[in-house]
Amino acid sequence: MPTKKKSTRTKRPARRSSKSTGSGATGQLQKLGATIRELRAKLESEMRTHKMNKRLLAEAKKAREQVVTQMKALRDQGRGLAAQLKSTLGDANKREQARKEALAMIAQLRGELGKRTSELKRKSEELARLAEESAGRARDIIVGHSEPAAKASHEEGWPEATEDKGAASQSKSNKEDEPPKNS
Repeated sequence: MPTKKKSTRTKRPARRSSKSTGSGATGQLQKLGATIRELRAKLESEMRTHKMNKRLLAEAKKAREQVVTQMKALRDQGRGLAAQLKSTLGDANKREQARKEALAMIAQLRGELGKRTSELKRKSEELARLAEESAGRARDIIVGHSEPAAKASHEEGWPEATEDKGAASQSKSNKEDEPPKNS
């Protein structure tokens, strides 16, 4: 393609006529009016956005305050529950310790009861034996056994069976006058 040559003419500034000067100002005014309308629309849009942001910020602060208040209440409630749980666990430990002590006391009392029961049984057997011996001697005294029986009882350390009834009843009445012995 062929290229065009540039003309070497110099451009002169165009003269403005009085009519063209008025129409240029009007165009400028129209451009300025359009710019003002655009700027006003932007400003109003930014103001609406700013108002919305302000409202959202206020709502967020309000919600944050509510959450903080709820957190404080929950924290206090948690502390109370922790103290209550600690107290309950302490009570449970005290109860368990008291139960162990009671079981130890029961075992000790059972042992002592066993000892006393065996001792009572032994004493009862001894008393039964002594009562049997005493009944035998009394029978011997009353019946007045022969001399060999009296010697046998004397060898055992018992008074002679030849004593008469009066002596036996006398010793019996003396025993009744004496206060009973505590064993």
